[in-house]
Amino acid sequence: MSKKQIIIILLLTAALLASGCMGEDGTKLSVSGNDSEINISLPEQSEGNWCPIGSQVQIKNPTTGNALNMTITGTEEFENKTLCRAMIETGSEENTTRYEYMWSQDKNTTVWTKYGEDGNISIRYIYVDGKKTIIDGAGRTLEFGIKA
Repeated sequence: MSKKQIIIILLLTAALLASGCMGEDGTKLSVSGNDSEINISLPEQSEGNWCPIGSQVQIKNPTTGNALNMTITGTEEFENKTLCRAMIETGSEENTTRYEYMWSQDKNTTVWTKYGEDGNISIRYIYVDGKKTIIDGAGRTLEFGIKA
């Protein structure tokens, strides 16, 4: 399964988690195919909750052992908005990449952050009400989109 397919599945799953459409109280869902296994775990209080803390998604390639794990860890304030926060780890036991994904309930604000092996920010992508900002690990900024 390509990284693009995994990201699409992850985004779809995050949207379903946020909308409360993944089932009822304390749901666990597993789907297997030839080249991937998808496991989703939702806590009891997730129904109708736009940020179901403790929810987990795992996408794993049983042949290579590579996996993508996402856990919704809580909420965080960002530019006067409350965002839902998920931590994502992908790769193998020897080579893991970490991401942070945050989104607002109205979906008008999203923040993707990739962390380097040293734990520092490698790159951050911010989308707020049509304005896009990309910040690299050195703090250099590129902005585009709607101007105020």
